[in-house]
Amino acid sequence: MDQERIYILIKKYRDNTATATERDELLKWYRENAYQDAEFPESEELAGEAMLARLNRETKPAKTKPIFRWVAAASIILILGIAALFVSKNIGDKSANGTQQLVKNDIPPGGNKAILTLANGKKISLTDAGNGQIANQNGIKVTKAANGQLVYTIIERSPNLPGAASGNEINTSDFNTIETPKGGQYQVVLPDGSKVWLNAYTSLKFPVSFNNQKERRVELTGEAYFEVAHNKELPFRVVTARQTVEVLGTHFNVNAYADDAATKTTLLQGLVRITAASKSAILNPGQQARLTSTLDVSEVNTADAIAWKNGYFNFDDEKLENIMRSVSRWYNVDVVFEDQSLKKETYGAVTTRFANITTLLKMMEQTGDARFSIQGTTITVSKRK
Repeated sequence: MDQERIYILIKKYRDNTATATERDELLKWYRENAYQDAEFPESEELAGEAMLARLNRETKPAKTKPIFRWVAAASIILILGIAALFVSKNIGDKSANGTQQLVKNDIPPGGNKAILTLANGKKISLTDAGNGQIANQNGIKVTKAANGQLVYTIIERSPNLPGAASGNEINTSDFNTIETPKGGQYQVVLPDGSKVWLNAYTSLKFPVSFNNQKERRVELTGEAYFEVAHNKELPFRVVTARQTVEVLGTHFNVNAYADDAATKTTLLQGLVRITAASKSAILNPGQQARLTSTLDVSEVNTADAIAWKNGYFNFDDEKLENIMRSVSRWYNVDVVFEDQSLKKETYGAVTTRFANITTLLKMMEQTGDARFSIQGTTITVSKRK
């Protein structure tokens, strides 16, 4: 079940508007994915009570410290999007008029949007393209799947048939590029079976085929999560403006936006080598490499790094400037700070990416000095008076 469907079902369950079928669907998902610490109640009524009780328990913030009670399971974090919490050092109130003004000018979240540029220069809007085959490039079939994936597969044809193409006829010097705009995300399955999730405002350039090559080399700007198909004979390399990540088969996240101060690579599974100018480092699972003027490696909570891929925002004592930069990319808005000092104010937060922007902004207004106003697609950040 995808995140949007989970979000809708939980909201309907809480509002008492879910049908019997929808309640069964939600409880089945919850039982299989989130209920791992006790025996699941058999009756629907008890199961529903258990689910809501667990949500209330796990979303209760600490009263004495400005921290958020992080929840381990990503599935539970998705549920937290319904009752998202923010905790900061300064708790304030906001006016009803301010809330009404935000809601009036609400902005919807991003979605599956991307542009595919083929080797011949042809551009295909994946947002508008129907499901099924959308291109055929010299023995490579490009298909848009029903779940929104872009899938590359090598076409196997019998050499005895007229017009047949062999694998040798694939031009391995041809490249495709998939780009997500602000307010977009997408998933692509590369010709070698590797899966890539692209965050908003991201570009991935990759060969039409990896056949007859010495490496699997892709170029990234923005942020992407990789699940690389294992092939010890053909290293996989992700090249960004500042570094190269080399893997044999692993799961990792690369955050390489040009306007961010640091490039961050987070390893979930396998082994990767980071190379940047004269610096290099090897990461083990659970570690993150942070590249600025230096290359530093530290232990991290990997769930934080891939929160975006799992459908939620996860900010841990993050500067407001950085938070609003992420908001700008996902909601396709411009952000203006009237008071520059607010950029350094920090927040800790977990909330869904599938809610309208006011869900996020109203919560932030309740937890610090920042106030937000929306005019068209511009968010103005001012200081509470």
